[in-house]
Amino acid sequence: MRNTLFPAILLGTSLLSGAAVAQGLPAPVAEILKVGAKVHGPQGADVGIIEKIEGGNVVIFTGAHRATLPATSLGSGEKGLVIGLTKAQLDSAVAAAAAKVDAALDAALVADAEVHSSDGVLVGTIQKVEGEDVTIDLATGSPVTLQKAHMGIKDGKVGLHMSAAELQAAVSAAKEETPTG
Repeated sequence: MRNTLFPAILLGTSLLSGAAVAQGLPAPVAEILKVGAKVHGPQGADVGIIEKIEGGNVVIFTGAHRATLPATSLGSGEKGLVIGLTKAQLDSAVAAAAAKVDAALDAALVADAEVHSSDGVLVGTIQKVEGEDVTIDLATGSPVTLQKAHMGIKDGKVGLHMSAAELQAAVSAAKEETPTG
């Protein structure tokens, strides 16, 4: 299940205050914006903790979900960093966004749909979908079954969360582990 508010994978662990100010953040926010900082809701209740910061985005972990938000959505208050949502509202928004992404993926997983790797290579077409398992007829001629968790939608196309080379390596490794009989 995807648990970020925006469909982006963010890496990184810190952001210097000077860089934060340069990105348009008010000085009081920039001074306290750091990994591990608590984020509070409009009435001061805890919402979560800043888990990652990269560029102009922060990842807030609520204990149940990770939400990727623009750093400009944060303000400063008596207790430190503040957002305009309660923990329940943020968790609800993340769950709704994840459900929308999951529904779009489910709708796209149909027989004969093309499947692309994360590096844009057409790796095959969907043969069948059974529960969480998706069987793909690889361009190399052999089928492989992957779980939906390894797939997503990018630019309206079914995509894998791995490159063509990573897929080929996984397929080769699986063949080596499978006993012949």
